[in-house]
Amino acid sequence: MSFSGSLSNALSGLRVSSLAAEIVSSNLANATNAAYATRDLEISVRASGAAGGVGVVGVTRSVDPTLLGEWRRARASTAELSTGNGYLARVEQVSGAPETPGSLADLMTRFEAALVSAAARPDLSIRLDAAVSSAGAVAGALRATSSELQALRTEIDGKIGQTVTDLNAHLARLADLNSRIISAEASGAPSQSLHDLRQDGIDKISEIVPLRVFPRDNGAVALVSTTGTVLLDGVAARIDFSATNAVTEFRTLANGGLSGLSVDGFDIPASGAASRIGGGSLAALFDLRDETLPGYQTEIDALARNLVDRFQDSGLDPTLGAGEAGLFTDAGQAFDPVNETGLARRIALNPQVDPEAGGASWRLRDGLQAAAPGNSGDGTVLLSMIDRLAEARPVASGSQIGLSGTAASLTATLLSGVAADLTGNEDRLSYAAARSAELTEQKLRSGVDTDTELQKLMQIEKAYAANAQVLRTVDEMIEVLLGAT
Repeated sequence: MSFSGSLSNALSGLRVSSLAAEIVSSNLANATNAAYATRDLEISVRASGAAGGVGVVGVTRSVDPTLLGEWRRARASTAELSTGNGYLARVEQVSGAPETPGSLADLMTRFEAALVSAAARPDLSIRLDAAVSSAGAVAGALRATSSELQALRTEIDGKIGQTVTDLNAHLARLADLNSRIISAEASGAPSQSLHDLRQDGIDKISEIVPLRVFPRDNGAVALVSTTGTVLLDGVAARIDFSATNAVTEFRTLANGGLSGLSVDGFDIPASGAASRIGGGSLAALFDLRDETLPGYQTEIDALARNLVDRFQDSGLDPTLGAGEAGLFTDAGQAFDPVNETGLARRIALNPQVDPEAGGASWRLRDGLQAAAPGNSGDGTVLLSMIDRLAEARPVASGSQIGLSGTAASLTATLLSGVAADLTGNEDRLSYAAARSAELTEQKLRSGVDTDTELQKLMQIEKAYAANAQVLRTVDEMIEVLLGAT
């Protein structure tokens, strides 16, 4: 081999060893970076005339697309269930579990006990006052639960708006990264860091909307939701949503009171089984706003109606005429079944017994429309009220329509349903989180292996030293030849 060939081989080896050392250094520095993909130097034999050596084909990123896809789907599922879990826990917190002191079920039981106590001594004003106070506490709890449901829907509506804003920003950034990667690969410039940034952006989006990633020419990718909505293909899709300042039980997606989701100007289903973005945090928010929480509102309204009906029926209070409000009212008026929506937020004590409205508790004993106190020892009306609470009355609306039960048992059934929903969601979340953690561990194991990288570094050092020795030997030989002349 000629001197020039030897020099060419050694110099190419030094260049490759230097680049390989840089890559190993980068791998080690990013060993704990979840968005970083291990770099590998791809080399080949170089032959050009008499010169030889080693050449660099390129730098590759080591990524397992199957594992990455499974990991993203697991993270999306965890985000979806975690979103639902947080809001379900807040619903249970305001309504209370059936056995929790101060819960709606507990207040209903206390109301019945207060009536029993008042019926035993109807002449004692303190017991009548306690019964009225207990009735007011039940009405207040229904109002608080209903108000909280709508407050949560308002909060969720705003959260949807922020999530859509973030999603649009992520997609725009990925479209820009696609363009930069295409340009870099066309010019032969390094693009691995751009790929890492894009992978991190895709990871963020996949928690909002589960994705499928499809390769395109020149290193670009397209993003499509797992249910078929194109989010990025050349250009980023434009996702639109309009948040509402205040959501009420009368505002729904179906009646146009709430905004849906549109992609590039086309409305798409965002909640339920037909959702085109199902499986991530965004779909969970829509499900809560449009399905879960309105469902609870319907059930709490049905419970309020059942309670109002028990005391508004004829025959309970001889002082009431047909169509007059009973102990529980619709904002102070008699309840009309056609106005059931939102009843739980409007339910209130009859002003005739409500001390805050100038009423008197003795009317609980003598009749709501009694002009003056009657026989203080007569507990007939109070006993009738107790009977009405204990009566197995069927539910007239909601998902439990036709189910019969006492006021206390129907209340407990409603709260048990909320608790069961939360428990079921927590179980699914626990499984999803465990799967996500397992896949995260697999992903980290498939990332930078520091032991392997250190072994590579030792090999690189040996190769560098060998090529340097060749250079020194050639240099010495040339000096000897020049000295001989």
